[in-house]
Amino acid sequence: MKEFILKLLLAGLAVLAPIKAVMIATIVVILIDLVTGLWRASTSKETISSSVMRRTITKLLVYQFAIIAGFIIETFLVSGVPITKLVSSVIGMVEIKSILENLDEVYGGSIFKSLLRKLGSDNDKPPTA
Repeated sequence: MKEFILKLLLAGLAVLAPIKAVMIATIVVILIDLVTGLWRASTSKETISSSVMRRTITKLLVYQFAIIAGFIIETFLVSGVPITKLVSSVIGMVEIKSILENLDEVYGGSIFKSLLRKLGSDNDKPPTA
């Protein structure tokens, strides 16, 4: 029985091998969101509770399940529709938005506006009369 379970597990991992990078990237982005969220909470003197950590674990599991489900549907049911890419893109956009919101709150303003201001040249300024 133990050998059968091991073979089944290995077969499942072999099926999921093509989306390994997507799954790892999702975990990394979620962890970056967690770190920036904790940083934001510590700078704004918010209490950090276990429910925040629980939400992160839930997010990890749900996002991974969504990517796996999208991959299985794309591979075995509806070929030609990039469901895995669509699902992972939505997840990525949600997490990047959350990371930017956390950084904006830590920084005290829009990071992009500040960055564009610092990168701008004198040619970008409107001409004076």
